[in-house]
Amino acid sequence: MQKKFAFVLSLLVVAMTLPCQAQAATEQERNKTVARTFFEEVLGQGKLETYSDFHVDDFVAHSAERDYTLAEDMAAAREERTAMPDMQIAVKHMVAEGDLVVVHWTAWGTNTQPGMGLPATGKPVKVSGMSLFRFRAGKISEEWNAWSMLSVLKQVGLLCPPKGPTGQEPKFPTHDPTNP
Repeated sequence: MQKKFAFVLSLLVVAMTLPCQAQAATEQERNKTVARTFFEEVLGQGKLETYSDFHVDDFVAHSAERDYTLAEDMAAAREERTAMPDMQIAVKHMVAEGDLVVVHWTAWGTNTQPGMGLPATGKPVKVSGMSLFRFRAGKISEEWNAWSMLSVLKQVGLLCPPKGPTGQEPKFPTHDPTNP
C-alpha cells in the first residue's frame, strides 16, 4: 500500500511540474522572438520609432563605464543609424535560460555620415558581437553588450594596425564568425 501511495504521489508531483516547465520554455521562446525582432526589424531595418515598445520603462543598459537609461540607449541607436544609414543586422545564434536571452549578431553598413564619435569615412564596416538581455513581462529590462569598437576604428581607417618587427602588419589567424 505504501509503495502504491508513493508511486501515485510521485506521478502527481511530475504531473504538476510539467505545465510549469512547458510554460517556462514557452516564455523563453517568446523572449527569443522579441529579441530577434528587436535586432532584425528595429535596429536592422531602422524602425526606431518602435524601440521603446520592446523595453520596460525602467530599462537599464549596463556598460563598463556606467549604466544608461532607455532614452540614452535609444539616442545611441539613432546615432548608429545616422553614422551608417544602410546598416543591417543578422542574428546568428540565440540561447535562452530563465529570463535571460543571449544574442550573437553581426551588423554591417557603410559609414557615410558622422556619428558614434566617427567622422564620415565612406568605408564599409562589419562587426559581430553579443548582447545579453534580461526580460520582465515579455520586454527587455536590462542589457549588456560585447563588441569591438577597435575593429570598427580599424575598418574606417581611424586606427592604424601595429607594425611587426619586419615593418609589416602582423598576420593573425582569420576566422569569420559569421561563416562557421
